[in-house]
Amino acid sequence: MRKLKTCLWLFSLSCAIIGCTNEEAVLPINDSSDAETETAEETVEEEEETEPATDENIISVEVATTLVANDLEPHPMQDVAKPDYLETIVDPSFGTIIRRISNAGNGGVIKPMYSTIQAWNADETRMILYDQTNGVHQLLNGMTYEFIRNLDDVRPDDLEQLFWDFNNPDVLYYLDASTDEFVKYTVSSGTKDILVNLKDVSNCSGSISMGNDVQMMSWDSDLIGFRCDNNESYSYRISTQELVTFNLDDVNYTAAMPAPSGNLFYHNVSSYDANGDFKARLNMTKPEHSCLGQMADGTDTNFSVSFDAGPNGGCQGNIIAYDLNTGDCLPVISEGLGYAYPKSGTHISAVAHKNPGWIAASMIGFEGDGQALLDQELVIAHVSPGNVEVYRIGHHRADEDEFDYWGEPHAVISPTGTRVLFGSDWSGSEDGTSVESYVVELPSFN
Repeated sequence: MRKLKTCLWLFSLSCAIIGCTNEEAVLPINDSSDAETETAEETVEEEEETEPATDENIISVEVATTLVANDLEPHPMQDVAKPDYLETIVDPSFGTIIRRISNAGNGGVIKPMYSTIQAWNADETRMILYDQTNGVHQLLNGMTYEFIRNLDDVRPDDLEQLFWDFNNPDVLYYLDASTDEFVKYTVSSGTKDILVNLKDVSNCSGSISMGNDVQMMSWDSDLIGFRCDNNESYSYRISTQELVTFNLDDVNYTAAMPAPSGNLFYHNVSSYDANGDFKARLNMTKPEHSCLGQMADGTDTNFSVSFDAGPNGGCQGNIIAYDLNTGDCLPVISEGLGYAYPKSGTHISAVAHKNPGWIAASMIGFEGDGQALLDQELVIAHVSPGNVEVYRIGHHRADEDEFDYWGEPHAVISPTGTRVLFGSDWSGSEDGTSVESYVVELPSFN
């Protein structure tokens, strides 16, 4: 009997290994399974105790299955009719599927919150858009994109500051605009749990803010960054109620923001450790539009546009990856790789927490007519130390001519990296009619 049990255990383990290494495996949208959990607990209980808590939430999927890597050939933007609500078009220059998911109406604006803020929940079954016309966030079905309801019972301090929990698909967080309370909100029930009052815990006599270009919480949903006026910058760990004050020469009206691991923070042109002490000076001249994320190997990274070379030379490009541990950079899109000078209106999204290493970006460009390389384009990229693959996935057809800031595309990559959300007023015959939200459904999305 003991031999039989041993054989069965070895057989189960070998099947698990084969399943994990099968490149043809289908990506599940909801990765929770009672049966799988019970089996894992019965067979590899001791191994689970030593695994990092975030590993179980990472799902490796080959995002760019049929796309062309590092393509520098001309793909000029072509006129194509704006799709009807919930309908699709095929981008005529890149062959990708683009679906319209909002219906703002003439003069209206419904768009992503911001590139650094994840629009989808943990299992991608729900998503949030911002209805600028009516000043309210919309809750949508994350798979069918159908409208569910307005989130008119939440009052975030800033329209960008709604943070989905990285593991629980029914929970989001926000800083209340009136009370300075950091709130845990259960979407299905509307229940609100006050986690902490940031003004009270920091003894701040001024205004509480979570920064300018705000970033997400740490990827375990436990750590936030905030500031008191222009005086101090803090981090707060929810699980331990620990408050840390950062040793900054100049707050510069910007809060230090947590990197995905929660072990590092980014502020201005430097990184800091979890104790609030200086870690590394990034090889960048000044802060630009950027997004915190990770390379494929889990390295905490600041992905940024850089219009000038860094103090140590190099590090200029449309997308530069800065290692927060060392400050060194890895060019993702740069002139040295065959691209032009960095495009204006570049925004980067590195919030694919289920599939680290994948990022997305939108560029408007100086000409704005979609004829030059990367002009008016959407891209995704897979970034590993020493290896970068860039994929051009469509034209967003957006500008600031009629809607100013609200006309910017602000691309957002989904948790699994298989979809990219963006806003657009759709250049062409309907240019400037309304700003709607669209999703590029990549070939790997199913």
